[in-house]
Amino acid sequence: MRRTAKPSLVLASVVLLSLTGCGEKATHSDPAIQQLRSRLTTSRTQVKIPVREDTLFSPDWVRHFYEGRQFRPAWSAEKSILPEADSLLTAINNSELEGLEPHDYHLHAIDSALAELKRNYTGREPIDSQFRTDLELLLTDAYLLYASHLEEGKIDRDSLEARWTVGQTGSMYDSLLTASLESHAIRESLQSLMPQHAMYDGLKEMLASFTALAKKGGWGIIPPGETMKGGDAGKRVLALRHRLWVSGDLSTRSGWNTDEFDSTLVDGLRMFQMRHGLEPSGFADSATIAVLNVPVQKRIEQIKINLERWRWMPHDLGRKHINVNIPDFRLVVEEGGKQVLTMKVVLGLPEWQTPVFSTAMSHVLFNVHWIAPDDILSKELINYMKADSNYLRSNNMSLWRRIGDSLRQIDPHTINIKEMDPKDIDFFLRQESGPQNIMGQVKFLVPNAHSIYLHDTPYREDFPKNIRMYSHGCIRLEKPLDLAEYVLREFPTWNRERIDTVVTQRTEQSLLLKHPIPVHVIYCTAWIGMEGVVNFRQDYYGLDRKLGAALTAHR
Repeated sequence: MRRTAKPSLVLASVVLLSLTGCGEKATHSDPAIQQLRSRLTTSRTQVKIPVREDTLFSPDWVRHFYEGRQFRPAWSAEKSILPEADSLLTAINNSELEGLEPHDYHLHAIDSALAELKRNYTGREPIDSQFRTDLELLLTDAYLLYASHLEEGKIDRDSLEARWTVGQTGSMYDSLLTASLESHAIRESLQSLMPQHAMYDGLKEMLASFTALAKKGGWGIIPPGETMKGGDAGKRVLALRHRLWVSGDLSTRSGWNTDEFDSTLVDGLRMFQMRHGLEPSGFADSATIAVLNVPVQKRIEQIKINLERWRWMPHDLGRKHINVNIPDFRLVVEEGGKQVLTMKVVLGLPEWQTPVFSTAMSHVLFNVHWIAPDDILSKELINYMKADSNYLRSNNMSLWRRIGDSLRQIDPHTINIKEMDPKDIDFFLRQESGPQNIMGQVKFLVPNAHSIYLHDTPYREDFPKNIRMYSHGCIRLEKPLDLAEYVLREFPTWNRERIDTVVTQRTEQSLLLKHPIPVHVIYCTAWIGMEGVVNFRQDYYGLDRKLGAALTAHR
């Protein structure tokens, strides 16, 4: 059962209301100044600074913050706890709305301190300076850590290790805290760090909705059995009807208690299947039943995982940008917050995964040759060459070798291909432009460390398939000429007619975009789509599993 941290809000409010002089400021004679200076100065060589039952996460930045204010307390005065402390506590408690854990931010230690204060303090005498120092350090450290989690994520995307300290970006949070204390805007300063993306906001809505559903018991399990379809009847059909009603996939409650698999149920099941990336067959087969039976708590964890990923994203995606969502096998062009173009894509096989990255499209290329990457040549193409002596000729390919500063074509008959060990390959494989070219007839350069391109493809038969993982990592486009037409709008002479002519005539062209377009290859397995429709997708690359394990390990 999920832990809640709500009592601290009530407790903090009671303490604040009972204290006098909430606007009171610390003076030069405030004994807490010396306490803070002593604690932070004498602990300068300590790797960890213990405070009550906790340890500070970012002692260097806490020290830097107080040094910048000559060790004046930030959250308390001699006889009161300032309202900013309550604002921070409210924000920490609300961190669960962001998919984070309130207890990660010293909440238990702060609750314990405030409870002690409520029991022992009358409001007439100064608060013990040692007590105030403890509370100061805990609150400051909590703010800095929570701020960094909102801005950068709790888990480091490269190592999948939890961020339990503030790194080089600590100066930003240090300055932000100073400014927010001066303007009495603790809550607002933290909100400014949250991703300002519609997808993130949608995930928060999903989290609130599914959390409420979980408190009501979630949804039931559909017993295993044969595939159910229109015309069937029985208890399993009734269970399916109830399941689809709970998740909002049935448009009407009429026939709520009927056990018949009627047209309403077929339509509701198709809606569910589309929302979950399944073939919308209207049949409740084993694959569909397995997705229907995913527990609501599992969906909540999936939403939290996707919230974390959005904290890794650039805060400015670009007014005009391209998103490629790997689990959805779809590219979307957004401009001014609206979708202006969408298409299916084919992505990397599980063993050749398309990576997640952000970059900007720089060039559009028509009818260019292709040089096979070394790993594809050594792991696959060499085997095709060994199996078929005519492979190079039939695919308009040739072999080249670097000699000095130039590349020279070589006769494949001078190489013993059949006996060659892949690690001994000392040549390049080139495929000429044309309809057979692996890149098709248009390629979009998106500079990245993975040598990934967006491109046309001769393998059109893969697009009607529901799950589209067939490439070596590059992104094959269903409608590459539509994307070219959109991207090249900044060149008035490059209309669709000219594009079609260049493709038909196989004319090689390379265009440098005047205004590079941001491209984000993302991995979203949960989101709210058009018209508020909740979507989930399978974790095809196992990235949810890995990130979920990292988040769970640090609770």
